[in-house]
This record gives sequence, C-alpha cells and structure tokens, in this order.
Amino acid sequence: MKRFIHNLAFASAGAVALTLVSCGGKTSAPQDKMLIAGSFWDTIAVVNRSAGDVIEWKYGLPEGSECNSVEILPGSGDVLLSYKKGARVIKRDSTNGTGTIVWDYTDVADTAELQTATRLPDGGYLLAICGTPMRIVELDSAGTDVRKEVRYDLGIEPAHAQFRRVAKATNGNYLVPIITTGKVLEIKDDSTLVTEYNVGGNPFSVQELPGGNLFVALGDGHSAIEIDRATGNLVQKIDTVPGVPLHFIAQSERLSNGNTLISNWQGHLPAEQQVDAQLIEIDSAGAVVWSYDGRGGRPVKGGGVDFISAFYPFTE
Repeated sequence: MKRFIHNLAFASAGAVALTLVSCGGKTSAPQDKMLIAGSFWDTIAVVNRSAGDVIEWKYGLPEGSECNSVEILPGSGDVLLSYKKGARVIKRDSTNGTGTIVWDYTDVADTAELQTATRLPDGGYLLAICGTPMRIVELDSAGTDVRKEVRYDLGIEPAHAQFRRVAKATNGNYLVPIITTGKVLEIKDDSTLVTEYNVGGNPFSVQELPGGNLFVALGDGHSAIEIDRATGNLVQKIDTVPGVPLHFIAQSERLSNGNTLISNWQGHLPAEQQVDAQLIEIDSAGAVVWSYDGRGGRPVKGGGVDFISAFYPFTE
C-alpha cells in the first residue's frame, strides 16, 4: 500500500485572510437551539437561542462520563450521545433532566474510551473507540446490530491520548484526528492507511467540506484550519476572534450559510481564568454574530455549564 504524507505549508499562513471560502456541515442556519456537551461536565443540555439562550432541557450523564459528541436525530428529535464507556440514544422526556434510553451500546473495554457517536447519511451510526487497536463500529439504523467493524493500531498509549471525533468521508474512508500527534489520518474500511495530513496542534475534530477540503479544530493550537484535501496545503486559518481569546479549540464546524461555530473549551486553565465565551459563532468576515457562556457568571466548576467541547445546532 502506497503511503502519502501531506505537510501543511504554514509559511503562507500570514497571507491567508479570515474569509470562509467553503461552506458545509450537517446543519443550516438560522438555528433556534443548540445541544451542548463538554469534557469534564457531567451534563448535556439544550440551549434555546431564540428565547434568550435559556437552558430548556438537561440530562445527567453516567458517573465518570466524558461527552465529546452529541446530536439530535432527524424526525424523532431523540438525542445521540457518547459517554466514554458507551453511546446511547435517548428520548427527551421532559425539562427536568430525564430521558428514556432507546438503545445503549456498551461494548467498550475497561482501558478503552468511546469518544465518537454520529449518525451516518444512510441512517446508520458510526461509533469510534480509542484503544489498542482503535475500533470503528458501524451500527444499523436501529442501533442494535453491527454491520461493520474496522480495527487499526495507532501505536498510542493510553487510549485517552488518541482521538475525540472521527468522521466518515463521502468516499467511504474514515478521518481520524489524532490529538497527540498533530495529524489527521485517512483510513480505508479494510484498515489500510491512505493519507496522513500533518496539521499541527492537537486535532480534535475534522469536517469534510462540500468541495472535499477538510476543516480541522486544533485544540491547544488555539485555532481551526481549512486544508486542501488534494495537496494538504493550508487554505485558511482562524486563530483570532474579535474580543474573545481562543483557548483549546474543540469541535468546530462550518455551517451551510458560511458561518463557523467554535467550541472554546477552557478545561486546561485554572478555574479563575475560565471566563471567556464557551461557544462562538462568526460570520464569513470573521465577525462574532453570537457567543455563549453558560456558567452564570461563576467561573468555577458547578456554576452551570462547566465546559463545552461539543455542540449540535437544530430547529424544532
């Protein structure tokens, strides 16, 4: 198998203007609500943007959870979430934090971590599990039967040092952002490595844009970048936002209207320094059109929304 390694031409970064030249993603704008979750936070919640950013629903996670992927399922409005030792779909029963479990996947070894749960365009589900080897599991549309499993040894220990949000590309390959190596891997479903993109930072999430380029959040690289899929070259870099210091950039996504949503996770900072917006939406010119801080003015754990590393905008 021929192996290709792409290195980004960061020397040209200074010449790249903050102009979002591509658009795409799972969501369209405007979006009335936002499903949020966060590493180091024991809850997921729905924020109603059209009602003054009030939290209208919460759901407590199992003890020891780490939720870095959440979605609203089309049609049912059910919630898909990962929680480190599993992934589940729940029905939102009420506003008091309860939910009925529709299905719950728990085939996760003691030393492994399930960090990705996402719905595929054909109605199935993709689960990605950090471990030795890493496992990518595709479930059927009912979430009950495994229709495919791919294993790949990343050679990285412990499991927590591997990845957070794996995506499936339109060509059927898997895009795996490796948080400790500064690389995004493209892997076939026969477990062969196709490409490595050397993007730097701590890649947390990767989004395939409609034109094929990749949009990557770089964690403690304090930025998000678009790279040319064919060459690996840098197309655009977002590393400054007016009035908002960027910390660990977790999930970031280009929306279909050209705006960009950025998770500004602050869990690596001392509590007294966790004071900046947790979610930021910027337009195609780089201006902030919406930001969110759910801590209720208390920059300490337990003051409301402790951390945000994952989101899903939606309407209903």
